[in-house]
Amino acid sequence: MTGGQMAPTTLEGMKTATCPYGRDPKLYGYPLKISNLVAQVDGSCYVTRQSVHTVAAIRKAKKAIRKAFENSMAGKGTSLVEFVSTCCSGWKLSPEEANKWLEENMFKEYPLGDLKDR
Repeated sequence: MTGGQMAPTTLEGMKTATCPYGRDPKLYGYPLKISNLVAQVDGSCYVTRQSVHTVAAIRKAKKAIRKAFENSMAGKGTSLVEFVSTCCSGWKLSPEEANKWLEENMFKEYPLGDLKDR
């Protein structure tokens, strides 16, 4: 995705190149919370949603990736690490503004953390 198109995680009402009047669930469907779906699947052992918008978040994300690989190598089941990230060009915001918008808007709909860890 490079042109500001609507993504599965685009919030309701959010404007993009492919939904210039804002995401209308009646026309485009609701945002997809893939981690929530995978967490319900038998055989999934680790499902987490992380971000890379700060140094601390990057550190947590690296640990999550490592854990997912370790679970796989140990044969524990399926792991999924989802990343919530900015789209500075599509949102037409500076990186700083995009990070703030991410924290104030995206994290409400897509809270960070482990959804499943067994």
